[in-house]
Amino acid sequence: MIFLVLGALCVLYYIGIVLYAGLQASFSWFWLFLGGMFFLAGAVCRVPALYGAFGRIPSAVKVLGGVLFAAGLAGFLFVEGCIISGMTGSTKEPVEYLIVLGAQVKGTRVSKALSQRLDRAAEYLQEHEDTTVIVSGGQGQGEEISEAAAMKAWLINRGIEEERILEEDKSVNTNQNIRFSKELMKNPEASVGIVSNDFHVFRAAHIAKAQGLDAIPIPAPSSLGMYPHYMVREAFAIVKDLAIGNMVF
Repeated sequence: MIFLVLGALCVLYYIGIVLYAGLQASFSWFWLFLGGMFFLAGAVCRVPALYGAFGRIPSAVKVLGGVLFAAGLAGFLFVEGCIISGMTGSTKEPVEYLIVLGAQVKGTRVSKALSQRLDRAAEYLQEHEDTTVIVSGGQGQGEEISEAAAMKAWLINRGIEEERILEEDKSVNTNQNIRFSKELMKNPEASVGIVSNDFHVFRAAHIAKAQGLDAIPIPAPSSLGMYPHYMVREAFAIVKDLAIGNMVF
């Protein structure tokens, strides 16, 4: 019954993600997959034929599976600890350039996650009037304008001078956000801050490090109910970026 309840909770959480962020929400399929695994485990426990088939699996295979699962869980928890360590980045230290990473735009309207990043950026820019901001993000599916254009309009509407804003409107992922934004900086040795949601700034700062930027992470808050999804998705994203060489520790 525990497995069946967990499976149902995963499916309900998937529905919640879709209602909040839409069907295009990245990695949302994971919760359906996890729910399916829980349902399968519940079926193995309750259906005699499946339980018997599980019992016939060699003990060595079961032990190996258990070891691999334990190692994977330990690695996952380590990565989650790294993500959490980045959530308390600085918001006070002055920098010459502030890179604000893009997120989904619905038509021409910024999403909740992006508005949280822009709120933090606007607060920082009002406190540090000599900082130039780079809004970074291309145009994706369902977006009528680039994320950068939507971000620029949002910041101007909040009183940030247009001449302080540079647009990077070609990137489609965090690695490109950093690389293309760096190309807009007149001084590649300039001090840099990166604004993103708190779960994302650890990866963003270490992607920047791989590209020669010693960036200060400036975390913005995230929606409480989405934290489980964001934290799991980000752990897999970190593993992927480490594997393909996009980031370093």
